[in-house]
Amino acid sequence: MSFDSERLSHAYTADDSTADTIAMAVVCDARNAKRPCGGCVHCNKSSRRIHPDITEITRLDNKLIISVDQIRELKKDVYIVPNEAAQKAYIVRDADSMNVNAQNAFLQILEEPPAHAVFILCTNNPLALLPTIRSRCVELRAQRAAASHEDSAAIDELEELVVDYIDALAGDNVKMMQCMFRIDKLDRQAFGGFISLANEHIVLSLRESIVSGMDSGIDSGIQKKREALIMASEIISKAEEMHTLNVSTGHISGLLCASFI
Repeated sequence: MSFDSERLSHAYTADDSTADTIAMAVVCDARNAKRPCGGCVHCNKSSRRIHPDITEITRLDNKLIISVDQIRELKKDVYIVPNEAAQKAYIVRDADSMNVNAQNAFLQILEEPPAHAVFILCTNNPLALLPTIRSRCVELRAQRAAASHEDSAAIDELEELVVDYIDALAGDNVKMMQCMFRIDKLDRQAFGGFISLANEHIVLSLRESIVSGMDSGIDSGIQKKREALIMASEIISKAEEMHTLNVSTGHISGLLCASFI
């Protein structure tokens, strides 16, 4: 795999082996040719994993997640100019192990990235990443074309489920029970995607309810919806923690829905 010297994106999702190639291309000195060239000093250092402008972020001490503190440390380094190359590469291994707080912190970096930084998120479970993160990344992975239609359909299905779940929070017990049955049928990968999507949608709905209250005053309906969303946010955070600890999806789906019935 090679990259046009003028067409490197600022962010990618990829598997681990592809990530290493992208990072090498980022620091490669062959500015008038395809990258990586494999022969320059930067490529040589990259292949030996000693390049000072390639940084890897991994789970620390066999932890199950990449924490928000790690992403904050990354943010401090991002705006420092490169040491040797023209650009810096940041490889986030097991990017899908970032919890929601870490992903939101990472999103802030992606929204205003410095021109010299390229981010590579390694994941076999892109659905576990926030849609706003995925939308800012170029996806490079094996058999991408064959899988893209299936991935898109799966994401649409989860989006629909999340919308129904949030609608049910208003007190529709029948719809909530229907959501519980649908959530319970998700495999572990899709369930992780549901949790990420639900968290993002709840945050957006909370913001909308606050704006509505400012525009028209807080009536009982808006207040009730806001309280339900705040409670849902707390439940989703608990569900994410349980999912990280490998609690069965059946137990977690029960928590997600029973709390509101």
